[in-house]
Amino acid sequence: MRSILDTLISPSQNAFVPGRSIGDNVLLAQELFCGYNQRNLPPRCALKVDLRKAYDTVEWDFLKAALTLFGFPEQFIQWIAECVTTPSYSVCINGAPHGFFRGARGLRQGDPMSPFLFVLVMEVLTLILRQRIEQNGGFSYHWRCEAVQLFQLSFADDLLLFSKAEPNSIQLFKDGLMVFAELSDSRRTYRRVTLFYPGRRPPPGIPYWLYWTSRKDTCLRYLGLPLLASRLSISDCQPILRKIEARIKGWEGVMLSFAGRVQLIKSVLSALQVYWAMAFILPKHIIKEIEKRLRNFLWKGNLDTGYAKVSWQQVCRPVNEGGLGIRDIHSLNKGLMSRHLWRIISHDSNSIWVSWIFHYRLQNSSVWTIRTRKGTWGWRKLIRLRDALRPHVVYQIGDGTSFSLWHDPWHPRGPLLPQFPLGPRHTFIPSSAPLSTVISEDTWSWPHITDMESIDITHDLPTIHGGQDRILWTGPRGSFSSAAAYDLFRPPGPTVDWTSLLVGTFRIPRHRFILWLAVQGRLSTTDKPWLQHLGSGCVLCQDGIPESHEHLFFMCPFASECIRAIRREVFFHWPYYNWSSVIRWASARWRGKHVVNAAYRALFASLVYHLWQERKLSGLSAYLTPYRGDS
Repeated sequence: MRSILDTLISPSQNAFVPGRSIGDNVLLAQELFCGYNQRNLPPRCALKVDLRKAYDTVEWDFLKAALTLFGFPEQFIQWIAECVTTPSYSVCINGAPHGFFRGARGLRQGDPMSPFLFVLVMEVLTLILRQRIEQNGGFSYHWRCEAVQLFQLSFADDLLLFSKAEPNSIQLFKDGLMVFAELSDSRRTYRRVTLFYPGRRPPPGIPYWLYWTSRKDTCLRYLGLPLLASRLSISDCQPILRKIEARIKGWEGVMLSFAGRVQLIKSVLSALQVYWAMAFILPKHIIKEIEKRLRNFLWKGNLDTGYAKVSWQQVCRPVNEGGLGIRDIHSLNKGLMSRHLWRIISHDSNSIWVSWIFHYRLQNSSVWTIRTRKGTWGWRKLIRLRDALRPHVVYQIGDGTSFSLWHDPWHPRGPLLPQFPLGPRHTFIPSSAPLSTVISEDTWSWPHITDMESIDITHDLPTIHGGQDRILWTGPRGSFSSAAAYDLFRPPGPTVDWTSLLVGTFRIPRHRFILWLAVQGRLSTTDKPWLQHLGSGCVLCQDGIPESHEHLFFMCPFASECIRAIRREVFFHWPYYNWSSVIRWASARWRGKHVVNAAYRALFASLVYHLWQERKLSGLSAYLTPYRGDS
């Protein structure tokens, strides 16, 4: 079922369909809501339909009828019905399950098959609305929607309807919803339908059954994100900051190690802004505020500002560059948004947003030559990323029907029109012509050109491969992905040799983190200027020697005795030079995946960790017992 959904489901519905993205709904809704905060616009409106417990109200007979409508075999429908109608349920009372009862309708949330079935049910509503639009000549499309025949955006049970702000079109939507409710045996399919319109004055003839509001009077959210009539403001992004703060406050009472905080930042806190980062180019101030909260949580365990042992820029570097592998938010944001730009470049046929962009934003132009000053705020921000992607995009010429002769960068010099603005006039080839205009039987066939400037166009022509045109990505990863784009926007740094000590089969995260600080000299030893008020002597040996990383892990008698004790049990070679020499030697000697080298790396990290733990305990103890050899 999953493999054929894209052939059954309308392009305007993107939930759970392979090859489609929730980002299409968000980006297209942003484009259509552009200008809703202005007055004197052509009449337009949007209806947000709040469905009532969508999963729980699906009638089983209607589900089977929908599967029959889409042409599924009878035997397959019976299997689906058996899976949906036979489960029994029990109620947990005071911690114990009691009784079993059979359901009467609805789909089980959490069942891997339920999303696909629900999408098919919602597609019936789309078919009903489309049929009524085609049969009723009184329907008028929303601004910039007629060319792609767009009247709705649906993601599971989140439904937006678009039309011209006139009673006939709005009434048609109501009739379609009522027909869907009648067919599905549901007394009330929707809880409320909210009408949004530009300006402050409502359009004339609004039906009484609508809850109507001006777009300027409220902040409309769709799929958890704000729908912007202008630019993304700092106040619009406050929900993401509140979510991060709420998570951190919930962890304040938990005794988390540094390694535990790193894991939570990678797996939980960083994921909170990914959804926003794939829909908007976040303002720099918001990115700084997010990084501030993550940085404070890493070093303090809460939201309080404090001293950072390592700069956040270094923390966000990959492990092979001496960082912790936490992704840089600014680069991640651009990498995720670049995926949308790549889908435009590669002419993604499965995306209704890409289709809309070609019809209304690009028209006869190209993403490479269109001006960045036109369009919505989000579109202008997105199009500015093209210069970073351009060196890694290759146009492989087949028959030339998919490429623009004057606008696409198929030529080694790039797009021809900016370099030869009079080229269409001198060659008598219109600016909207495809590249196939100058290709005949897989060879170049340019018209006779007399203008010397235009003759340069025919120099250094690329090879024609024949077949279909292809657009390739030539980045380090071979094919385009968000990860490849992230590497493109992240400023590279020099690699370090000692990262081999931090990887391996037997690594313990908290040991690894302390070792990561130790090799950089970032542990809070008392030789630091801001800690000298605590005393500069080593608290382990009490010999008055200044405490430094060199002394603590190499010259301190306590550390030397620990190393000798380990060597008596395990063959553990420790060259007697200095701390930095030990790091270089261990990084080179214990490199690789061999189990013995991995064990030595784990032993080395454990030694550094426990020496530091002993030092901290001794520093906090009120009664210190100085080290006196073997006594």
